[in-house]
Amino acid sequence: MKNYFKKIVQLIALSVFTTFSMKGQSASIFKKFDNYQTLTQTWELEPDSTSETFLITAYKPTYILPFRFSSHRREVNFEVVPVDNGATEEEIQLDNVEATMQFSFKTKLAQRIFGHGALWLGYTQKSYWQVYNAEFSRPFRETNYEPEIIFNYPVKFEFLKMKMLGFGFNHQSNGREGHKFTRSWNRFILHAGFENKQWSLLVRTWFATEITENPDIEDYMGRADFTFNYRLNKYLLTLKAQHSLRFGDDNHGNVEVDCAFPIYRNLKGYFQFFHGYGDAMIDYNQIHTIAGIGIVFAGTL
Repeated sequence: MKNYFKKIVQLIALSVFTTFSMKGQSASIFKKFDNYQTLTQTWELEPDSTSETFLITAYKPTYILPFRFSSHRREVNFEVVPVDNGATEEEIQLDNVEATMQFSFKTKLAQRIFGHGALWLGYTQKSYWQVYNAEFSRPFRETNYEPEIIFNYPVKFEFLKMKMLGFGFNHQSNGREGHKFTRSWNRFILHAGFENKQWSLLVRTWFATEITENPDIEDYMGRADFTFNYRLNKYLLTLKAQHSLRFGDDNHGNVEVDCAFPIYRNLKGYFQFFHGYGDAMIDYNQIHTIAGIGIVFAGTL
């Protein structure tokens, strides 16, 4: 992954956000919300929920976890420490406790495609900050970038509670160079969405391409996943699972449990538990058990 691509992704994300974030108070990803949005509201699946194009809206949760503890020390080192214009075998030892932050938004590019379909642009960025590692100047050890194009089409199957079908193209990388540190893959994703009153379910499967830099990434970060949300009054419980769809030595996956809960007025806390592979791209083939606590600014059902 070249540096210029990383800069282009960041520039596009910043430009889109600054250009369209001021268009309409109702579209702000940081607006006041008393209840979490349903799947229908999030993807504007009903005619009365359809808004204009090029408005910034919430996508995946936007949060900060100041404390995130991993039971396993990260084995992929951050970088080689230079000494006297040379290199040394000593490498940065990462802490088990760090801060993690994620921001995510989407904007609708076109609507009324084949009747009621819509085309979306999404962007998610997640950073891992060794903020308590004062010995090595508190570095950001990893940032994952995830731009994607998504096409959604509303459907109604009352028996299955299916609300939408769609597909998309997803790029995910850590924007770093060199065989030792670079991680990236592209995916063509098929998805289906279900919901009924207080719960929603999103099921996805994909075909990965351009994985020569990390050819076994699907065996660890999976070939399919699901996200189940359940709203209980002012609480939002989320269960995520991802699996390689393989057995034997390639049988890997992960599970994540999140909980958003009220603290004071619009301030909402966020608890996260993760176990398995693929927490961060840099160490996707290492197993971790992780727990974190923080606050969430935007979340959707």
